[in-house]
Amino acid sequence: MRKQLFVFGGTVMAVLTAVPAVAAPLPPPPLVSLNVSGAPYTLTEKANPYQTPPTAEYTPVGINGTLSGTDRTAMLGSGDPECAARADALPQPAVPTSSAYCWDTVMQGKQGAENAHLMPWVPQGLATSGEAQLSGIPVTGDNRAAIVSWTWQNTKQDPVTDPENPPPPKKDYRHNSVKLAFVNLDDMKYRFVLPVWVDEAGVQRRIYGHGGGLAWYGPYLFMSSTSNWEGQPGPDAGKAGVRVFDTRKIYRKKDGGGGDYQYVLPEVRHYVSGGASFDYVSLDRNSAGGASLVGGNYRSSADSRGYAGTEVYRYRFGDDYRLNRTPVQGWKSTVPQNVGDAISDVQGVQANGDTLYFNMSKGSVANRRFSTAGVGGAASNWTLKSRKDWSYRPQDLSLWYATNELWSLTEGEEDRVLYSVKLDALK
Repeated sequence: MRKQLFVFGGTVMAVLTAVPAVAAPLPPPPLVSLNVSGAPYTLTEKANPYQTPPTAEYTPVGINGTLSGTDRTAMLGSGDPECAARADALPQPAVPTSSAYCWDTVMQGKQGAENAHLMPWVPQGLATSGEAQLSGIPVTGDNRAAIVSWTWQNTKQDPVTDPENPPPPKKDYRHNSVKLAFVNLDDMKYRFVLPVWVDEAGVQRRIYGHGGGLAWYGPYLFMSSTSNWEGQPGPDAGKAGVRVFDTRKIYRKKDGGGGDYQYVLPEVRHYVSGGASFDYVSLDRNSAGGASLVGGNYRSSADSRGYAGTEVYRYRFGDDYRLNRTPVQGWKSTVPQNVGDAISDVQGVQANGDTLYFNMSKGSVANRRFSTAGVGGAASNWTLKSRKDWSYRPQDLSLWYATNELWSLTEGEEDRVLYSVKLDALK
């Protein structure tokens, strides 16, 4: 209320009048538009001049040779008791899975930080032939397929002060090697292929980084590139961006040896950003203006900025599956009124036109977070639906367009599953 003074016949009278209430400012929505016109988001394309391993040692096998052969490893289907026992890693019953595959016992790893060194490889990125081709069959291939990136989780040990009780090894993120599991979804078998770069002497060298995201468009595989090289050589080693491989150009060592180098996939080109991070990527075939690549950064809810600071950006494709240098759209997370709606700790994003799907770990609901954001039209009309009944420790995402299935995978030791859900089940 506000008091006003009036004079009537020499008498001063006080009258109370109502004052319109000033509304408290509304909290920002969990996701807002991001200005992506600056230099940090501009890409520079660089070709790799050497793309072929020594012909005396290697023979080309392509995607078909990679997805066939008796020397592959079998996965377990959802009907297998060992795989069925890992159902707790999957989305809860309210979100039924349409398919599920479990990795073999060796690649499942063993729970407990003290056991990290026993199986240092951890699944991260995912791409499917259902995004690469609308038919679901890879270019020059015959079988439905998935590609999963695995990162080598190095370990380190704190200084030993008590030789009788040394501290357990810890995870070390300073440098990570990457390898790719090519999965034949028709016969449920896979083999590992090593992504490499070829130097001027024809020597093949490992690609380092986290490999946190994959996208597959036509014959080309796009992998997010991070800084985890720790001094290892390579083209633009340690710089953020995207590395590109041609799945038609996979090679096998003729003598059947070579360890990790038995099957190799040479890098053909890469993109370096002006500073923006690429911790995950995905292909969107339904974006306005044509197909696009969506990438973004990982921002932990435990750092000083809390739930704010996750950035996602969209780049259109031009001719010959090449990315345009500048993004056309971007989004950024804020600190929402309800922390359950926070977009943070993002492990993977799949865009489908004006819809963004987020896989997230940690946060207010540990390791089972998934959100669907509608970002079409004016920002005031954007929507966000968050759920807490998702898979345990989820990672990357891939959309199988012909069947409207969203594919994902989990990374937790002894709970590693590759699965899909129908988009209709998320409504």
